[in-house]
Amino acid sequence: MDDNKVAVLLEDLRAQFRFFGEGLDGLRNELKELRNDTNRRLDNLENKVTNLSMEFKTFQVNNKQEHEQLIQAIKETDTEVRELKRIK
Repeated sequence: MDDNKVAVLLEDLRAQFRFFGEGLDGLRNELKELRNDTNRRLDNLENKVTNLSMEFKTFQVNNKQEHEQLIQAIKETDTEVRELKRIK
């Protein structure tokens, strides 16, 4: 092969590699945007889960208190029923 053909072939390869590199840069930018969007969405989900966890803990505390109040009311009612039965 003569020097002119080699030079043309090398220039063609350089152009193809440049085009390929530009495509990779575009893909890198798209992936970076996708990663940022995914991270933002994951942060939002983490915040929602944290909020739900706190609400659930509050619900558990309230539920426990209401349960204890119901148990106390049942005990008081049972005591009153026994006294009424004793009086009859």
